[in-house]
Amino acid sequence: MLALAILTFITAMMWGSFSQTVIDKKAVQSAQERTHTVRVALTRMARELEMAYISYHENTAITERRTFLTGSSRGDVDELQFSSFAHQRLRAGLAEGDTALISYFGERDPDDRRVLNLMRRETRRLQAENPSTLLGESYILCPDVSRVKFAYYDQTLKQWSNDWSTLNASGQQYLPAHVRITLTVIDERGQEVSYSTDARLRMSEKVAYKPVKQ
Repeated sequence: MLALAILTFITAMMWGSFSQTVIDKKAVQSAQERTHTVRVALTRMARELEMAYISYHENTAITERRTFLTGSSRGDVDELQFSSFAHQRLRAGLAEGDTALISYFGERDPDDRRVLNLMRRETRRLQAENPSTLLGESYILCPDVSRVKFAYYDQTLKQWSNDWSTLNASGQQYLPAHVRITLTVIDERGQEVSYSTDARLRMSEKVAYKPVKQ
């Protein structure tokens, strides 16, 4: 009886230790996957922003333009929309170019309204039309975010700004030299963790590029 009691006690201790090890391993894996998702999102946004541009060949008298950059500060997830050379042609034979309009914005998850997702939308080409009417695809770039903030560095004024627009007559007619991206998520302990990166735009001034009609 004594031996059986000792064996039961040792087994219970070993099982408890094993169970805790499994729980800790799952927590570490979850944290690593979360960090990887955030870093992939930041890397993609930085790469696409670095290839943003605005063109000389724009009719500034019209409201809808093909090339621009607008960034608006919001409560949780800032909104950013810009024309970029980062488009990749994935469909053979369709009217697509090397340029596209890319948007980042926040949207509540349809299955759980408590979850806020960072969304990405990309059009198939640039056109002087309302961006919402252009053909494009939207998908979740980073799920369950707490905040996403953009800051824009004005090389002319030597200062950072939370908003930017190349569309307004009184706004900037050039792109920011840098865009700082800060993405905040909730970790496995329920604490907010922020990750940041800096995108250095290669073409801050207007470029003499005009896409060829296909």
